Amino acid sequence: MQDFCQDKERIYNYLSYLVLNRVSLNDSHVRVIITVDKRKTRPQIREFNRHIIAQVESRLNPHVPLEILHMSSQEVPQLQAADLFAWGIFRKYERKDTEWLNIFSARVVFDGIYKG
Repeated sequence: MQDFCQDKERIYNYLSYLVLNRVSLNDSHVRVIITVDKRKTRPQIREFNRHIIAQVESRLNPHVPLEILHMSSQEVPQLQAADLFAWGIFRKYERKDTEWLNIFSARVVFDGIYKG
């Protein structure tokens, strides 16, 4: 059995779960669309979608459709912005460089380290 910390797909799915738990769905009345970077194989996409659907649907009105889109970050400006924020947080912890994060700190809702 592969160690959890070495299984990047499980970590990605788990961290997605943690992030989505911080998102309020109370105001979702029409549709919920979750867009993620297309980085997985088809079987991994099916597993990810199954995992996320089980988590989100339990918090969502059954009349509100849920859609998960896997798209290239080159095509979706919002994914590029998310990558930029992730890069800024990465720089803080990996390089002790907070210059970028200091500029945008008012926009960062959560900043923490996962300790598995």
